[in-house]
Amino acid sequence: MKKLTLAISALAATVLGTSAANADVSVSGSGSAAYVNDASSNANIVIGQFVNFSMSTTTANGVTISGGMNLSNSVTAETRAVTGGQTLSFATGGATITVGDVVANDTPGSVGGVVGTTLDEQNGFNSDVEDGFGDDDGIGLSLSTAVGGSTLSLVYVANDNKDSIGQINSAASGADAITSATVTIPMGMYTITAGVADSDSGESASGASVSANLGGGTLTVGYSNQTLVDTVSDGIHNGGTASGDLAADGDTTVTGASYAMALDADTSISVGLANKKDADDDSTSQFDASISRSLGGGASVFLDIRSLAGDATTKGSAVAIGTSVSF
Repeated sequence: MKKLTLAISALAATVLGTSAANADVSVSGSGSAAYVNDASSNANIVIGQFVNFSMSTTTANGVTISGGMNLSNSVTAETRAVTGGQTLSFATGGATITVGDVVANDTPGSVGGVVGTTLDEQNGFNSDVEDGFGDDDGIGLSLSTAVGGSTLSLVYVANDNKDSIGQINSAASGADAITSATVTIPMGMYTITAGVADSDSGESASGASVSANLGGGTLTVGYSNQTLVDTVSDGIHNGGTASGDLAADGDTTVTGASYAMALDADTSISVGLANKKDADDDSTSQFDASISRSLGGGASVFLDIRSLAGDATTKGSAVAIGTSVSF
């Protein structure tokens, strides 16, 4: 990825006559254009672009402070927006603390999705199975640090109704706190990742995945159990309306596997399978396949396929073919 790096120190010295020797702003971007045939056999053209402005500086005692903002034309919907600017990160000694809009890991152990963002967002499926908390992000803080050869990630969302200005321990309806912890441990040829999560809404989750090198690629298998709150009575998912996917408190289970390998220096292929079942006894089986070919210069072409079977209002197959580029 090419970056346009601007030395703020030089600008500050010129304009203000002061020194900011370790401060930098970098600009990077990405774009994609794809043809998508969705689950209802609609033919779509999907265009997306993303520009990221990253800022960082290092204090005299070695703490790196970073933030940033983004300009995007989203592949989720036909909207252009300014995002980001809601976190500030502090890194030192192998640990990073982020304050602001943080995301809890509410689906630990869930694996099997291998397609890119375009098909993941524009496939046209409507599953009857509910998974994941009603909300998983908000104002709070996160910690990522190395513990020996392992990696530990802790997230505390103090108020999932707010992103950058919010009350801690708010009594407002729906302003819940969420806590998650995830640890990744290498064990010889295997890498084990396990996590738990808990929300004041009454929802909780636990799960684990195991990865191993196999046949020139990487095989990952995982299991996730999520205790979710029903749609109609509690208003957690989909606004609490009768049209929501979940109608009873209980457990959603997700079992999945994925396999990824490089066919050559420029070509990679991935396949994945995920089976889900919720407290309503609805279940689905999802199959993914993705192949990508680098063209050099940060550009690549891709083919993504996803099929969904089981309890779903809209199911079948969806395909995306296109190009993506990093600038």
